[in-house]
Amino acid sequence: MSSKKRTNSIIGSIIGVGVVGVVAATMMIPSTAAFTDTKPARVDISTATLTLGVSDADNSGTIDLDFNNLKPGDLKTQSFNVRNDGTIAGTVNVGSNFTDSISPSNPAVTYQNLRVGAGAASGSIALSASNALPAGGWDLGVLQPGEQKTFFFDVKLGAGAGNEWKGQTFGGNLPVTLTQQ
Repeated sequence: MSSKKRTNSIIGSIIGVGVVGVVAATMMIPSTAAFTDTKPARVDISTATLTLGVSDADNSGTIDLDFNNLKPGDLKTQSFNVRNDGTIAGTVNVGSNFTDSISPSNPAVTYQNLRVGAGAASGSIALSASNALPAGGWDLGVLQPGEQKTFFFDVKLGAGAGNEWKGQTFGGNLPVTLTQQ
């Protein structure tokens, strides 16, 4: 055999072995190909509600409490309803900061004689002098979603109220608040 043929034969053998080696090596490398499938996931997000409903005896959707014709020593009570029309529990509070208030016209009137309070049971409400109302108002407890409770507002004109109280008017708005628990 000529040396040229022999060289070609050796080169052909080396190339053949190399091709076989490359093919074998390729077969040993794990494949990264894989089947996949994707589906959308529906996501709904909503927030809770806290909705205050109020009414007095006439179910008007407001609280209008009138304490008329008080005499020294009188204690008068009126009820009002508070309901939670929301989806989460809330704490009911009647604020003690009179807004849009009308003060008695007689400067001699001492607010110590006028006592007010709000609570869950008439007659057991701790009354505060209207010039020393509790800073945080009256906490009336928790209302669950859909729950309604009746509360009471008591007003007392002290027995020591003198003539300076004759014909006086006093009034204002007390905020009723429902706060998330």
